[in-house]
Amino acid sequence: MRDSAVDLVKAVCLIVVVGLHTLMGGITVDDNMPTISNALAGNDAFAWATWLVQVMPLFFLLGGFASIKHWRRMREKGALPADYIGQRVNRLARPAVAPIALVGAVITILLIAGISPEVLGSIGLIIRQPLWFLAVYLGCSAFVPLFARLHERAPVLTLVSLLAAALVIDTISVTFHLAAVSYLNFFFVWIFIQQLGFWYADGAFSRLPRWALLAGGLAAYGALLVLTLVVGYSNDMYENLNPPTTCILVLAIGQIFLVAFAHPWLTALARLSLIKKATDAINRNSMTIYLWHVPVAAVIGLSMVRVGLGAPQPLSLEWWESRPLFLLLVGITVIPVVALVARLESSKPMITPASTPVAIAALKVVLAVAGVATVLLIGFTPVWSWMLGLALLVASVTLGLQRIGDVNVHKQVQNQNNLS
Repeated sequence: MRDSAVDLVKAVCLIVVVGLHTLMGGITVDDNMPTISNALAGNDAFAWATWLVQVMPLFFLLGGFASIKHWRRMREKGALPADYIGQRVNRLARPAVAPIALVGAVITILLIAGISPEVLGSIGLIIRQPLWFLAVYLGCSAFVPLFARLHERAPVLTLVSLLAAALVIDTISVTFHLAAVSYLNFFFVWIFIQQLGFWYADGAFSRLPRWALLAGGLAAYGALLVLTLVVGYSNDMYENLNPPTTCILVLAIGQIFLVAFAHPWLTALARLSLIKKATDAINRNSMTIYLWHVPVAAVIGLSMVRVGLGAPQPLSLEWWESRPLFLLLVGITVIPVVALVARLESSKPMITPASTPVAIAALKVVLAVAGVATVLLIGFTPVWSWMLGLALLVASVTLGLQRIGDVNVHKQVQNQNNLS
């Protein structure tokens, strides 16, 4: 059974992400050539605001909540871990194929037309940055069956072990200035947060009294104050994100306590007819919205400059005055784009086989993560990078799939063999 409060929070988180990414896109024009940069980077007021609007930990928390429930349903029907992993890779990686192909093709055409690689590089950087979430989420999803088993056998030991590993890695990287070590927390921090989602799914937080939930949330944010004002971590939760630091881990704990505290109110709100319809629509197309909203925002921003609406200095009064129109245009445009993409996606006659070999499932994960990481780390320029990334993604999605017609033929052959 679905949790309407969880669905509502997931939808709100996605709206927040779309809005923030849209605001971050600051377009300036130098020598008649537009460039895009993060308009909010380094802004102290925004840094404190990230304590409220940095919702990526909630995505992984609620993703863990949904993932363990999905895996348990599949397991009850006889599915194996490889079956779950294969399906999750297809569900997450497939929507990334079209936007990467389209953005890559457009940037390549503009390169051929003589547009500066530096200009296109700045545009491509903004567009590809959100892909980090897809790469990490793919990796975390692949570990759901394993860590669900550990959670069911030793929930406290598993959670504490992940927490200890994350804290030790962060301490070593900060103390000895070993940046490379900190990247291990792309695994331990996010898996720990996903594991908290498992606890939430099992009702661990709902069994606590409301006052304890509120106290837990406030205590976590109090710990953040100590970490930032005393220990010396950045107060910007976006700076703490890549790689994730102890602050992100503590923020996730605070968020889950506060969501659990507000759960009765969120449930009542989520049951309102209009909100329920909007929530269902957003969650049904969540990955498509996430992957397409930045390219849409980039096109609209550059188009506004092209038609003479100007490119005001980011964070200036004129810039803030132009943001409502910009946000409105992005929101209006994303809806039909997502609807069209969803329709095209649903029309493709490909299905996942009932059983996935372990080696195929593992290879699908490796190819998908490698494909996204190639585009994320190298970019759309040089041209070979996005083509390689796209090829790896396509290989991941199509590996082990069968066309419906092929499946029907296979069934006919099986039936004939049975008759004979």
